[in-house]
Amino acid sequence: MTDTRTLSSSSSTTNHVNGTNTVSSLPSDLNNINDLTAYVNTIFRQMEERFLAASDQVMNRMNELGRKIDTLESNLGDIISHLPSEESTTTGSSQSITGTTIQQ
Repeated sequence: MTDTRTLSSSSSTTNHVNGTNTVSSLPSDLNNINDLTAYVNTIFRQMEERFLAASDQVMNRMNELGRKIDTLESNLGDIISHLPSEESTTTGSSQSITGTTIQQ
């Protein structure tokens, strides 16, 4: 005896014949797969856009910090260049002690 009952779902049809199940794909399966593929692609695109935006923000911040460090180095160089050198303070310079000048 053959069982010809058909159970239908939204995505496939299952035929029960002699105790075995056979699943036949319907176009709705293809639509579900296409919808899922489109959804995954959309999520990947959104993730890529967010990653690129975050990457740009990090790079901009790094560039900004690099410029600040360059400015700081330049300012420190200017300050150091205006300081009397160590040699000029220990040799040939005069030291003032309570209004009296002493030569070394």
